[in-house]
Amino acid sequence: MNNIYKHVRVSNERITEMIDSDLQFLMSSSDDVIDGLTKGMTSIGNLVQAAINSEEYSQDDAMTDLGKISHLLTILPLIVKAEYENYVTASCEKNRRRKIKKEAKIIQSIRNNQ
Repeated sequence: MNNIYKHVRVSNERITEMIDSDLQFLMSSSDDVIDGLTKGMTSIGNLVQAAINSEEYSQDDAMTDLGKISHLLTILPLIVKAEYENYVTASCEKNRRRKIKKEAKIIQSIRNNQ
């Protein structure tokens, strides 16, 4: 089960080698995944609540669905964690690059004024 984390998480080495547009895409897609998963989990909770209050929902159906939901909820945190780390690492790399560019401009300005 922990392998899902390793497959979703982009290594720091790969992130530092990405061009700016790929970093932005990684941040955007990771943010979308996190948003979609959390909204989906909320919907699952709403559906479970509706099923609990339904007279047509049998005990056997409930146990089957709870087993499936349990399995899902053991996997989702790993995916969310990996996507969050992708987002944070890509964001830090973008900020690092921005700082380097800014420092290079300052150095160039100083050299030009001498």
